[in-house]
Amino acid sequence: MLQKTFTTDCISKKVKKNTGELPQYYIKDNHPAIIPRDIYQRVQEEMARRTSKRKILQKSGKTEQGKYSAKYALSERLVCGECGSPYKRCTWARNGVKRIVWRCVSRLEFGKKYCHNSPSMAEDKLHTAILTVLNRVVEASDGLQDELAETLRMVCTPEGVGNNLLELEHELEALTAQQNALLDQALANMEDLTIAEQLKTLLEEKQHLQTRIDAAKKEAANRINEDSRMAEYATYLEEHLNGFPHYDDEVVRKMIERVTVVDAETIRVKFRYSDLEIEQSVC
Repeated sequence: MLQKTFTTDCISKKVKKNTGELPQYYIKDNHPAIIPRDIYQRVQEEMARRTSKRKILQKSGKTEQGKYSAKYALSERLVCGECGSPYKRCTWARNGVKRIVWRCVSRLEFGKKYCHNSPSMAEDKLHTAILTVLNRVVEASDGLQDELAETLRMVCTPEGVGNNLLELEHELEALTAQQNALLDQALANMEDLTIAEQLKTLLEEKQHLQTRIDAAKKEAANRINEDSRMAEYATYLEEHLNGFPHYDDEVVRKMIERVTVVDAETIRVKFRYSDLEIEQSVC
């Protein structure tokens, strides 16, 4: 924003805040951004996602707001295939030996009332199964990587988004021209009440059209951000063609959208930005 202040006297150099005396100018892309727009947009989306998170524990949850935890990648991705509830990391201790397992939250809180057959999953076996799926994809031993790449290419920005925005802006320009013409007529004939009604109708049309333009711009920006993420996702796959040597939460966050527990011996992994889902046995 330029001309927030102005000099009232060139001799005394007195500076005054601009409260409408002079026009102000908003300049875009005047200098390199400290935080790139795409990163800023992703941060805003992540903050909104965390803010909207609902509580997992129904009985012991003190508020309706859930607590976000980034400690384990599976906390927000591992879900029960029977009831759809998330899984929770638990520690079993027997005879001094500790064992880490993941259990359905509904089963933990309500027993078999709502979820009858959800199994407890050993963490080490889950990690091994997920690692196997990831390596199957990146190694493309059975064409899975090609399938994922094809899906990513299909999910692209439709040309209609930009064209629709351009058409709406042309409509707005036409309405503005009509409004200016009506204003000239109103000045020439102050007693004509029909012109005032026409101006009111025209103003409502412009407001409605501006709302559609704002929505179209937001959709276009979201499409651009989505394309950028998918491009990074594809690049990440290409950089790890040799596979992953061990389980890593960061890799899971970047590549996997959801892991569904089908039964005690099977999980189904859904990858981000694609329709690709792979079933894997848990040994």
